[in-house]
Amino acid sequence: MTFLVEALSKHLAPRTEVRRAGEYATVAEAIAAAQKIVDGFLQQNHVPGMDAKALFSHYRDHGEHPFIFRDDDKTLNVPGFNHVYYAMTRAKELCGGK
Repeated sequence: MTFLVEALSKHLAPRTEVRRAGEYATVAEAIAAAQKIVDGFLQQNHVPGMDAKALFSHYRDHGEHPFIFRDDDKTLNVPGFNHVYYAMTRAKELCGGK
């Protein structure tokens, strides 16, 4: 079984764009790849003094949102990774809990 990471970009109005970010042998590898997508955006857009709410809002509106699927078409998004929860948690960490 292969795990597919798809990255959804909603900010490219008027249409949404989906790109294949990678294919992985294990769900752990796919989760790490999805986390890397979120982390990259948050780190690139974090400004010293920024609070977590502002950083997360920027991610929500402008970042790529990764989803993980199995190649057997039996899942919509595998359990174990939620980009929203992960982005909120990482934004708090990057902003020092603010």
